[in-house]
Amino acid sequence: MSARLLAGVLAWSAAAPLVVTVASPRGERRVPVRAERGYPSVAVAQLAPVLSVEAGPPRGGAAHVRVLGRQFDFVLDAGYFRFDGRIYTLAGGPYVARDSLFVPLQWLIEYLPRFFDGVLRYDGGRARFEERPGGVALRPPTAAAAGPPAAPAVPAGRRRRIVALDPGHGGRDVGMIGPLRTRPFLREKDVTLAVARHVAEELERRGVGVVLTRTTDTLVALGDRGRIAGGRGADVFVSIHVNAASRRWRDAEGARGFETYFLAEARTEDARRVARMENASVRFETTADASNGDPLSFILNDLAQNEHLRESSRLAALVQDALSVVHPAESRGVKQAGFMVLATSYMPAVLVEIGFGSNYPEARYLTGAAGQRRLARAIADGLERYLAEYERRVTAGNP
Repeated sequence: MSARLLAGVLAWSAAAPLVVTVASPRGERRVPVRAERGYPSVAVAQLAPVLSVEAGPPRGGAAHVRVLGRQFDFVLDAGYFRFDGRIYTLAGGPYVARDSLFVPLQWLIEYLPRFFDGVLRYDGGRARFEERPGGVALRPPTAAAAGPPAAPAVPAGRRRRIVALDPGHGGRDVGMIGPLRTRPFLREKDVTLAVARHVAEELERRGVGVVLTRTTDTLVALGDRGRIAGGRGADVFVSIHVNAASRRWRDAEGARGFETYFLAEARTEDARRVARMENASVRFETTADASNGDPLSFILNDLAQNEHLRESSRLAALVQDALSVVHPAESRGVKQAGFMVLATSYMPAVLVEIGFGSNYPEARYLTGAAGQRRLARAIADGLERYLAEYERRVTAGNP
């Protein structure tokens, strides 16, 4: 777990009990709470003898747990789960240790009583989780619990929306260097951090909360960036990048413009090219497991049926429209592709390519303070408009 995500869940973890008593008509037992991954978790095998909980062996990076006959789908080490066709965020992910599957305590004591109202109950004062007799009274997910954005770690009643800003690359992952055919002066990691800071200032002035996945020149794993956002209760996720032309293009140094992506199957070769370029950052992650590719496919397939796809598409359109007002180059439109950095956010999420650093005039614009501020204000305008639309849908009961 990243240091920033750990900080985001520290308060929740500090309040967790050391032991939870689980009880049902079948008996009672004390289940130890582990914190070996930085957040409280419990072993499913410890719950199963008393509660109506069962789990098969994890396969292909995925785990499935059945509670009272209903299935919950997890991806190992990912801060989210799927239930009844919806996605919910967690402060941490499930994991396997000592041949046992561990799930976040948050899932047990916060989510299960909400889903199985009247049957499953948690008493925080006594650290006691009970399964009552009388059948399953499943409570359908409500807009507050399930619709986008999902941020269970945020206290109920919060009115201030939070935007997660993700400056692409960082540390030894420099990103693209440009422009082409001249002495390079642009490093992607520097531009993205500068623009993200300007966006943060704009949003905070407008009363919007902000989370930055990195605030310094440091490497943050692609898989951790969305989890940081979820762990800090963000409502939307925006990853900022600088594009680069392929050197094989006929007029590579002449390519210019800006585009905004949301997570879905790429429809064009150029979209696939951009996704490959940005996903290549995983090579800098010394702990990355290249064999664990199935979860991305799992996510993409799930998103196709999830309302976050619609929300992300709308967010991308509003950001792209706002940039069109100030950007000196042409709009390359809203596109879709399989970006790893968006895959673990599970909220409306977009990736913005703010221009081509391989193009000399555009590189000058992207590295200049005035250009960076104009782009930041435009991105903030698009986000502000999206959040206003979302608030109206929530007020109308139609998130």
